[in-house]
Formats: sequence, C-alpha cells, structure tokens
Amino acid sequence: METFWQSLRYILRVLAKSPIFTIVAILSLALGIGANTAIFTLVNALLLRNLPVSQPERLVQLVAVRPDGKVPFSYPMFREVGRAQRVFTGLIGWGAGGMPNVEVNGVLAQNHLMTVTGNCYSELGITPLLGRLLVPEDSDPRSGTSSQVAVLGYEFWRSRFGSASDVVGKQIRVAGHPFTIIGVTRKWFSGMTTGEPPDITIPITAYPQLTEGNEFTLESRSLLWLSVTGRLKDGVTIEQARAQLQSFWPEVLLATASTENPGNLRGRSTFS
Repeated sequence: METFWQSLRYILRVLAKSPIFTIVAILSLALGIGANTAIFTLVNALLLRNLPVSQPERLVQLVAVRPDGKVPFSYPMFREVGRAQRVFTGLIGWGAGGMPNVEVNGVLAQNHLMTVTGNCYSELGITPLLGRLLVPEDSDPRSGTSSQVAVLGYEFWRSRFGSASDVVGKQIRVAGHPFTIIGVTRKWFSGMTTGEPPDITIPITAYPQLTEGNEFTLESRSLLWLSVTGRLKDGVTIEQARAQLQSFWPEVLLATASTENPGNLRGRSTFS
C-alpha cells in the first residue's frame, strides 16, 4: 500500500507543477456532489504544448479539482469516459508508479516507473529507438492477464545497460516481479510531463501486482490515481468537446460511483 501512496504523492506533485491557470482553453465541469463539490477541468495547457510529440497543441488533460486539492481519476471513471466520448482520437490513462527497486543483472537500484494504457505511444505519435513500444493488446483488462513487458527510457538504457543494442528480450525485475524488455524510447522522449522522463514504463494492467497487499485493483471506484490525457480529433474545438462531455457526464458519475461512499459521486450535475 505504501507504493500506492508514493505514486499518488508523485502524481499530485506533477499536477501541482502544471500551469493550470495559464491555459489556452479550459472546460470547467462543476459537479454537485454534496459537501465534496468537485470541478472536473479539461485543459489545453502550455505544459502539454511543450511535450516533444506529434501535434502537442491538440492534447488536453482531464483534471479533477476538489476543495482539498487536485485528484486523479479512478480507472472505472477513465474507462466510462473513454466509451462515451466522441471528441478525442483516444484517451491515454497514465500514472506515476513511484520509485520501486529495479534489478538489472543482479544489481538493485530505485528508478522512476510510469504505467500507461497501451495506446499511449501511438496517440502521442512516438516511435521506438529499439524494439517496439506498448500496444493496446499489452494492457487489455478484459483478458484477465497483463503482458509482463517493459519499455526502457533512453537514460536508463544508457546508464544501466551501457547502451547495449541487444537489450530487447532481456529481463529485469521491478519490485521483485519479472518483466521482459520490448523496446527503448528515443532520447528526447520525456514521458507525459516535461522534465519527468520515466526510466521504465509498463502496462497499466501490470501495475496492481507491484503494490503491497491486495488493496489496489484497477476496478476500485474509490482509488483515484489515474491521470488522463486526450487528443482532440481534427476539427473538434474545445467548445464542441464541452457540449459532448455535457451530454454524458451524469451517466458516467452514476456508473462509477464508489460503492464504499456512493454520495461522493452522486447528485445533480451542472456544467459551465
């Protein structure tokens, strides 16, 4: 469980760095949920424009803001939004996995971990330096299993593998669990935030096994841990995205309300 809280603290630090108030466009979705009023914000921020990826100006980030601070999404919420939305080419779910012990050739060291949905690299327009990158089939929760595969960041590959060209197919252990290396990202790839390049990236479905105990599951409606980034379809404006989100958001809340504390997500929803 400590690994989960490390991850959550890391995510909140990343969100805190985001220039949320220096935005190109903003959608504020005010949700009436009793005393815990939350604002779900869709932003096309300058932070995303600095990512070295294809058409970064089309990227938007979904952020939940409560009186007690910014919080990520639950996985069920991410999934329902993905099913209902029609304004993005796709939604990327991603989370900072903290700094677990990573074993390479018998040597342990702590390294930055990122966990993503399998469409992450294709949505960003990223190609590998070596091997391949994650694909949707690597993180399909419907299969009941997860591919035990990992993508290495450039600096991690250089420092811990000596830039070996035959690294693909080798194995590392993350928090004691084996992962097979499938690829290496290019030097300039910084992950989902500028200045925070991940050392290792794994499928989102593989992350729960790295947490201590059985308290962390993808299907939990009460654990808010997932950051969400989307790419607007060509020709779609922020205003059009606002209208489409307004049409389905109440249903998403009903479908993803926490069974532990249903009042946190139910209630009359208004949009601005």
